[in-house]
Amino acid sequence: MSFDLRFAPYEQAELVRHVMVDGSGNHNSTVTLSHWPGNATPAKYKADLSAEIVLNFVEDPSAGQLLDGAEVATNNHFDEDGLVALYSLLNPKDALELRDFLVEVARAGDFICTSDRDAARVAWVISAWTDPDRSPLNRTIFGGTHAELNAVLYEELLERLPAIIEKIGHFEKFWKSDDVFLDLTEDFIARGEIELFEYPEADLVVVIIPDGGIHGQGRPPEHAHSWISSVCHPMAIHNASQCKRVLVMKERRFEFYYRYETWVEFVSSKIKPRVELADLARRLNEAERGGTRWRFSGVDDIIGRLSMSDKTESRLSPNQFLKLLTEELLAADG
Repeated sequence: MSFDLRFAPYEQAELVRHVMVDGSGNHNSTVTLSHWPGNATPAKYKADLSAEIVLNFVEDPSAGQLLDGAEVATNNHFDEDGLVALYSLLNPKDALELRDFLVEVARAGDFICTSDRDAARVAWVISAWTDPDRSPLNRTIFGGTHAELNAVLYEELLERLPAIIEKIGHFEKFWKSDDVFLDLTEDFIARGEIELFEYPEADLVVVIIPDGGIHGQGRPPEHAHSWISSVCHPMAIHNASQCKRVLVMKERRFEFYYRYETWVEFVSSKIKPRVELADLARRLNEAERGGTRWRFSGVDDIIGRLSMSDKTESRLSPNQFLKLLTEELLAADG
């Protein structure tokens, strides 16, 4: 099926009738195809990822009736799932031929989880384009507005995505560091040097990083944007555990986060709701007695994190911290 749609940047598309993909619809959205919270996606298309939702849509012979004269499709942000979803809507025949692989690219990007290494590599290439230090785009593009950058990223990558998929080996410089660090993390898990303990009643996995860290043929990517991604590759953790609440501990440095699956409308299985941890952060700060400071980014944050101030250690032992956290989670879960 072909819908004769074209991409338009969000600021232009919101002024006319459009299809909203992987974002929040507005009064001019004829149909929304998104897993975002509070979305208006028709029930028969719903899935965990926006890419899956779009692929369900393009498979439906009656889907065109919902376009209601819309000629453009858009998204209000740029990411891997959004790119795959838009590409699939604009190129339905080609996308359906690659359906399973495209879903894994979106899963690798959004949920940092996939068993398909080439799909992960495609997601890492897409991510690299958004990083001014690694992107092949002219650096001046990153000096403009967020909306301008999103428009350029979609215009460039909607056209290039098929070539990136077909010739992923040619893009090694963009994915190599992640690839090697993922191998290294998986090797440490397999050898039991990174330990994973699951607490199913709290939907919690506890990841114990060895005191000396992980080392070998690889090191954390220079673009690692959090403490956790500097001590292990999160994809290795997410591939190894279905738990959607993650606590990473290394000596007396701890960080907890809710996986992205807990923010979107996840439909394939029931997920425990996020627990507000601001009060726990306050009590932790009291226990630290003026040392490290704790902050919870909030239940509405895309990746809700309970984290410590940089380069500090907790006065609490790992067991003390784990006890406080699990008690808070279980009490709220009821």
